[in-house]
Amino acid sequence: KQVKILFTVIIVSVIIAMGVWAYLFLEKPDLNKLNFVQNSVALSIARRFEQKINSLPKDERVIVDYDSLMNSLNFIQRNFAERIFAIKPAKLGFKGPFYSLEKATDLIKIPSHKLGSGRETGVQFCPEHSYKDYLKMVHQMKKDIGKTLFIDSGYRSPGRQAYLFFHYLPGNNFSLTQNAKWIAMPGYSQHGDPVDNAIDFTNAEGINGFSDGQTAKDFANLPEYAWMLKNANKYNFYLSYPENNKWGVEFEPWHWHWEKKSKK
Repeated sequence: KQVKILFTVIIVSVIIAMGVWAYLFLEKPDLNKLNFVQNSVALSIARRFEQKINSLPKDERVIVDYDSLMNSLNFIQRNFAERIFAIKPAKLGFKGPFYSLEKATDLIKIPSHKLGSGRETGVQFCPEHSYKDYLKMVHQMKKDIGKTLFIDSGYRSPGRQAYLFFHYLPGNNFSLTQNAKWIAMPGYSQHGDPVDNAIDFTNAEGINGFSDGQTAKDFANLPEYAWMLKNANKYNFYLSYPENNKWGVEFEPWHWHWEKKSKK
């Protein structure tokens, strides 16, 4: 009889625990702090995305297909990821526009470049039109000030953006709002725009404003950045997120987007 009572208690406890877990999982996410169940699911998504990314050839990791990445998740993970990506970025403080979930088709493959810091840029991709203007721009920069900038992050597919959003979420204390200050939702990143794509630059010494404890000020103090402010527009590159920008994004002096503006 005692064994039967103990068994019943265990069964009831398990059912209650499962109910509590399900309730917390389905709870509307707190934008400033996910609950502990949602934290664990988000972490499992980040790890699964990591596994999927690492299974690909290095050259293809920044252009991973969005659907392929999402299809790698189990039912619970996918349900949660889709709920997160369904949140309007404006609710997270990001006021930028939606760009596209389509992948660019005219991509140029850019070999990895080893920087003075020992870090490498990794293989990057860039649409042909913006890459041609980049080459013209840095050629003139070299002539003017004897310095150049390398592509630290070029085109990123919406799939790559989905991976990055969950990858950095634990480091931002599982705060969707804090995470969105640095990482855009899939489809909302200029890096994923098939036409007016963004490029993150680094100088030859590896100063990019965010790696290895660097700050935006480190990049903003570079003579390369000063040259960009005066000349980049001539080559169809524009600073996307200056200080106190209207999009609600932190100051990113390294982040410039290509845009063909009509001449008045």
